[in-house]
Amino acid sequence: MMKANGLLVLLTDFRTSDWYVASMKATAITVFKEVRFVDITHEISPGSIKEGAFVLRQCYDDFPPGTTFVVVVDPGVGTDRQAITMEAGNYFFVAPNNGVLYPTISKLVTSAAFCIESPNWMGSKRSSTFHGRDIFAPAGAKLASGAHIQEAGPQVQKVVELNFPEPKNLTENPNGQILYFDRFGNGLTNFTKEHIEFRKLLGVRVEDVLFPIAETFGDVETAAPVSYWGSSGYLEVALRDGHAKSAACLTQESIVWPVFSS
Repeated sequence: MMKANGLLVLLTDFRTSDWYVASMKATAITVFKEVRFVDITHEISPGSIKEGAFVLRQCYDDFPPGTTFVVVVDPGVGTDRQAITMEAGNYFFVAPNNGVLYPTISKLVTSAAFCIESPNWMGSKRSSTFHGRDIFAPAGAKLASGAHIQEAGPQVQKVVELNFPEPKNLTENPNGQILYFDRFGNGLTNFTKEHIEFRKLLGVRVEDVLFPIAETFGDVETAAPVSYWGSSGYLEVALRDGHAKSAACLTQESIVWPVFSS
C-alpha cells in the first residue's frame, strides 16, 4: 500500500475573503497536527466542476508521490451526492463524487474508491452546507497521516464521469473550443500537438481574430494576438501584454479554427 507523505493539497471555489479555507485547515490540523499544506487555488469559479477538474489535472503530477488532494467544488453539498476518497496512481484524493476527479483519475491506475461515512473520518461539527470543513478536510488529514483508506467507509460502486470536449472533424475541417482561461486572459484550447499531426500550423482563428502561431509572447508586438504551444500541452491563444478573453470577446463557447498552410 502506498504511504502518505503528510502533504495536504487544497483546491476549492471558496476564495480567501471569508473564513472557509482557514476553517478547513484548522480542522485538518486538529486531526493531524504535522500536516503540511499547499494551496493550488481557491479561485475556481463558484460551482464550476469542470474548471476545478481542469486545474487539478494540469498540476497534480507536479507533486511528489503520496500527496493527498482535497478538492471541494461542490454545488451539490447537502444532497445525496457521495463524499469519497480514493487512491489513484501515486496519490490520494478526497472530493465530492460529482466528476471533479474524473479527468485526473481516469488517466491513472486506480484502486477502489470509498465513501466517507466513518465518524472517525469526519470533524466534530456537522452542517449541510460546509462539508469542506466537516468531511473533506478531516478525511484528507486522516489520509495524510497514514490512515488506511478502506477505513473511511463502504466501497463506492461508481465514480461519476466528466469528460472534456475533443476537437471535431480532425481529418477535414478541424475545429475545437476553449477549455479554460487563466488569470492573464489566455485561452487554453482543446488542441494538442497530436491533433495537428504533420500539418504546418499558421495559427488559429477565434471569432474574427487570427492568432498567428509563435514560440512565445516576445515574438509579436505589444497587444498583438498570438497562439503558441503552452506549458499546459495545449494550443493557447493570447494577446501580448493584454487580456485576450476581454479584448477579443472570447468565451468557452467560442469555436477555434486552426489555420494551416496550403
